[in-house]
Amino acid sequence: MGFLETPIEPASEHLRAWRNDLRISYKMTRSEASWPDCLLALEPLETPWTSEILVSHGATWTAYLNNDISGGDPFPATSYLARILDVRWVIATHQPMTSHGHASTQLWLGGPHGEPPLNYVRTIAAHAEDRRWSWETSGQVQSFERPAAYQARKISERFNRPLLLEYLQALGVAVDDDKQYDYAVALKRRTVWRPWRRSHRLTLEQARQRET
Repeated sequence: MGFLETPIEPASEHLRAWRNDLRISYKMTRSEASWPDCLLALEPLETPWTSEILVSHGATWTAYLNNDISGGDPFPATSYLARILDVRWVIATHQPMTSHGHASTQLWLGGPHGEPPLNYVRTIAAHAEDRRWSWETSGQVQSFERPAAYQARKISERFNRPLLLEYLQALGVAVDDDKQYDYAVALKRRTVWRPWRRSHRLTLEQARQRET
């Protein structure tokens, strides 16, 4: 998931304007469904992705997701909108170990005072490919971090989901608190082709089963 430190109204307007500038036609709708039911607006998951959703979170944050079948890549839209709005942004990733040996827990923090050209402030990543783990950090250690955890022998224990949630909470993002999410705005691409003939499509439930 991506998060922007801005209310949903400017985020959604700038997202729509950006898509229009790219000459991509989208239909924008407001969803009154509560979290997480509003995510059903992303179904079906597919590649190439065709839908995006912004969800108001807490007093100052907006969540971003799209319906890419592999889990989505929130970085392009989140970082672009944050630069336009001159605000902080966060990318939060947690993929439990799959039967194929892939897993990942990552936090990327950026903002106006980050390092150009992408304005990264801090990145932390514990990542596994084919059950081979790698560990990477960059940027200034933040005041809310617990660096002692990074000394664990197993990389998978250095940065896990509970610690990711703790860091997000420190930033003002209570990602697991359903009550912090308010209304959503969904953008659906107007396709000129028949997407079911040109894309791979899954429901959310099918995607969950595929990753187990």
